[in-house]
Amino acid sequence: MTTLVSSAAMAQETEAASSSVKSGLEFTLGLGFQAGAGYVYKNGPRADGTIGDVKLSDVANGGIAGLLEIGYRASPNWFIGAQGQLTKVLTKNNPYSCPGTFECATTTIRLGPQVQYHFSPEASFDPFVGLGFGIVILNTTVEGDIAPAPGVTGSVDIDSQIRGPEFVNLTVGGKWRLSNSLSFGPYLTGTYARNTVRTGTTTTTVNIPPELGGGTRTTDLPAVDDGPYGYIILGVRGTFNL
Repeated sequence: MTTLVSSAAMAQETEAASSSVKSGLEFTLGLGFQAGAGYVYKNGPRADGTIGDVKLSDVANGGIAGLLEIGYRASPNWFIGAQGQLTKVLTKNNPYSCPGTFECATTTIRLGPQVQYHFSPEASFDPFVGLGFGIVILNTTVEGDIAPAPGVTGSVDIDSQIRGPEFVNLTVGGKWRLSNSLSFGPYLTGTYARNTVRTGTTTTTVNIPPELGGGTRTTDLPAVDDGPYGYIILGVRGTFNL
């Protein structure tokens, strides 16, 4: 009887050990919806000819965000790594940055380190919290036809990059363990960042002879004031642990 009890206990210990989360490389892929509040920039030229602020709510209806996370599971509870996020922004026409007849496209890139703490790594559902920081880059193109004078046609092509630090990002989520190596679950990320650098060019073409002021001209984008803002990203993610 004692032998049977000992054997059962050893089997349970072996099973628990085989199902434990091990240290090693960890990869995560995620997909979510991103919404933002704040400013693209402040006190700068706008498409309607005025000087003022351009808000995130002016230019976008959110975005579809793809997440990649790579790092090391230092222990069952702690993960240390880096994350990258590429977002296709759902741009909308507006009088400040994308007039109604123009075509506009924007993508954002978030990059930076992150550390996570997992509260119940051995349980079937493991809640976690992550903290990080990094950099955000917004790439935008704006293209459209113009009529600078009666009977005169032309086009405008704006290519801009706005970037700046992401001071902090906080992620909360959870994972259902599908196997020893694979888990899946929801996540919610909040960020606070600031656009501090704006570069790019405006290329204007006027379809009249050069001697009449036509042709193509390219100029640098003018300076603007910093734009503070924040993102909320809600989505699902799958993690593979080596």
